[in-house]
Amino acid sequence: MEARLLVGATQQGWVTALTHWVSEHGGARMVGQALTPSDVVDADFDVLVLDSWSSLLTRRMVDQVQREGRAVLVLVNSERPEAEANRLSELGVSLSLPVSSEAERIVSRAAEVAAVRRFIDDELEDPFPPAAEPAIRDGHHRLIVVTGDDGVTEVAVNLAAGLSRTRRSTVLVDLDTVRPAIAQRLDVAIVPNLLTASDHIRRGRFGTDSVVPHHSGCAVIPGLANPREWDELSLVDAGELLDGLRERYAATLAVVHPILEDLAPLSGLEGRFDVGRHTVEKADEVLLATSGSPVGLVRTLGTIADVRNLTEAPIHVVVNRMPTGRFRKAEWSRELSRTTAPASLKTLHWKRR
Repeated sequence: MEARLLVGATQQGWVTALTHWVSEHGGARMVGQALTPSDVVDADFDVLVLDSWSSLLTRRMVDQVQREGRAVLVLVNSERPEAEANRLSELGVSLSLPVSSEAERIVSRAAEVAAVRRFIDDELEDPFPPAAEPAIRDGHHRLIVVTGDDGVTEVAVNLAAGLSRTRRSTVLVDLDTVRPAIAQRLDVAIVPNLLTASDHIRRGRFGTDSVVPHHSGCAVIPGLANPREWDELSLVDAGELLDGLRERYAATLAVVHPILEDLAPLSGLEGRFDVGRHTVEKADEVLLATSGSPVGLVRTLGTIADVRNLTEAPIHVVVNRMPTGRFRKAEWSRELSRTTAPASLKTLHWKRR
């Protein structure tokens, strides 16, 4: 899937390098260079790529681009990471790379963002009716479980932001019991977290202090950074939390670890991994992010089998770093279809130099 890139006009060398790489290797389509805000407004693109010196990098422009369901990717000065991070946070920018990044990395990151946006537009818009109010009690809520072995965090973050931009109140919950990464990816506080939100649900006082707000519009419930804390979140607590969120949001995105098989015979592990299993059992949609390699295919088939043992919910597959060759893509898809038929299959192309 090719991302449509609009770049901010600059004298920096990355523009030339990016243009040459795309012309030789593909993976994206350059739609032009923007000199003024009107150039951005008039262009049809998925990702606006700017460097941190661009005059287009303003809060007003970032907000306008994101309201239209597009993304802003900023190439920052890697010599001043802390200062740049603070500035981007104030501008509402969540996507960045060092300005020294190779063109291939820029294209790969843009392709991930564009593919998630189109996944939202093509696959998930109809099942979600517009929600004008934060609380939904008419049965239209959707619990989307995101799991897999490649790009899970990035897919979940961008999907949550995309749903929020469509005026659907959305909460992103990190229920990965092994590698919780949502708070780190979004650079948000790790408290309030799962234990806080669960306690507030149980006591009937869930509110704005129970979640971490994010500038993309979604609420975030970070995971538990200390593995010992998982002993404090029971299976019942996790279930009550998900049920409580169902009454308060139009969509809940829950990230779980791909280990879903029943580990009850292994003493000490059953409670921790059963949280992920129970979450999948409650899912209305399951989104599986994987890689376009043979190993990724094997893992995908295994995860789909585990999911099918728990729920009949539709399974959507997003393949990250799929080689651009038609044969490789067709071969991967054919092998997948021999065993299962996902509700949808999206690919994010990637090609080595």
